[in-house]
Amino acid sequence: MLLSAIKGLLGQVPDVIESAGRARSSSQRFKQQPDLPPSADDEEPALAA
Repeated sequence: MLLSAIKGLLGQVPDVIESAGRARSSSQRFKQQPDLPPSADDEEPALAA
């Protein structure tokens, strides 16, 4: 029983490492993006007088 639980946990280790690597690379890409000015869609429309 205990051995099968340990085997199950160890079987998930490669998936956890791969997922952590993807999260790290995504985080680095996000941090490296330059700050862009807000697009026209984000601004409120001007009120017509």
